Amino acid sequence: MLDYIFYILVIAGFLWTVSLWVFASVPSQKSRPAVQSSSSSKPIKQALSKSEVSKSSKRQSSRASSSSDSQSGGSTRSKLASGKFARGTTLSSDQPYSDYSYLRAQGLSFVYFRATTGGSDFDDLYMSSLKSARDAGLSAGAVLIYDSFTTAYAAYLYFVQNVGRQVGNLPIAISVTDDDITDNNSIANLRGLILDLRSYYPKNSVIVRCDKAVYDRIQAQLAPLNMRYWLLENSLDNTNTVNQFVQYNANGKVGSGIRSFRLPLSIFNGSLSDLKNLSREIEK
Repeated sequence: MLDYIFYILVIAGFLWTVSLWVFASVPSQKSRPAVQSSSSSKPIKQALSKSEVSKSSKRQSSRASSSSDSQSGGSTRSKLASGKFARGTTLSSDQPYSDYSYLRAQGLSFVYFRATTGGSDFDDLYMSSLKSARDAGLSAGAVLIYDSFTTAYAAYLYFVQNVGRQVGNLPIAISVTDDDITDNNSIANLRGLILDLRSYYPKNSVIVRCDKAVYDRIQAQLAPLNMRYWLLENSLDNTNTVNQFVQYNANGKVGSGIRSFRLPLSIFNGSLSDLKNLSREIEK
């Protein structure tokens, strides 16, 4: 009998020990990782919602931009088709080309050539290209690349020494980028270059070739000079009188078939007759 009671106690003790070990291994409520309640899950849902809204907004923006580009492109094509503007291009030794009669046959009426950059770089194809273009019946002009690290007088002197009077029968274009308009001193330097060129080439007006960002930064200080501009854009939306030229396509197609190629395309803000009159006035 005692043996039976002993075995019962041993078994009960064993079961008690096991139960204590099991309950001890289960973490208490405080130490458990908190399960997110419905209120704590709202920020996640809101974040997903914002992401979806952002994607939707981007899609709408993309559609609006595409629609705007389409409308702008359609407007540009209709303006070009109207025959209101004379078209042309810009070239340099980086884009050598020689068949200027073909350019004229494709409806281009003028071409500009890079002449100098700052006070130390002269395009070695400038002279021959200018002559060939004019022999083909195109109006032609010179581009001076502005460098804010070169003083106005040094840039002017280098241009005169290398180009001389061979500036063509269009306004001299000073090409200015955003990197070269850093402060008022760089604008003052540009102003000095314009005045120097005007004094030496009184028949050729001087225009500034730049994008809208540069135009917005310089036009107030250059306003007393009654400047005209060559605006670099991808449309013909800004053909007001201050813009004598507008680049409407930085990579436009010229020609067709195997003779087609890409060039930056611009318009003269006037008819072909107006362009010829301007060229004749300069040539006098």
